[in-house]
Amino acid sequence: MKHAATQVARARGSAKTSILESRNPSGKEQHLSRIQQVIETLETERAEVQKHLAWLEQQINEFHAHNGDSAAVTPARSVRRATARRASKRRATARSRHLDAKPRIIDFLAQHPGSTAGDVAKGLNLNPGSASTRLSQLAKAGEIKKASRGYTTK
Repeated sequence: MKHAATQVARARGSAKTSILESRNPSGKEQHLSRIQQVIETLETERAEVQKHLAWLEQQINEFHAHNGDSAAVTPARSVRRATARRASKRRATARSRHLDAKPRIIDFLAQHPGSTAGDVAKGLNLNPGSASTRLSQLAKAGEIKKASRGYTTK
């Protein structure tokens, strides 16, 4: 009911509007005038934004000129060398620690016969994959024995 009443009211209003427009076409002209005002406002705002973008572009160019475009330049060779040197030292340290694991593993197996790779890794705070690989190497070399479950010393 309410919806039908609204439609009737709208129809009457539009009929009144069309009667008024036929007598006085200024209602339509006012509507077009309002649209034109909105268009002009948007064009003004666009011009302001373009000015601001141009200013930002100028600031960025001045910044690069002042800093000698250092942001686009790759790091100096000495910096790259220093990074490579540190990485090389880390790898060398890791390799030296790798050798230290052998006596620790053998000592651990002497105290805990039948230990698995996981047990050795937990007990010595090693990576489980590394512990397993090292145990296999020691077993092939004959320094430890592979039991039915786990490893033991000779």
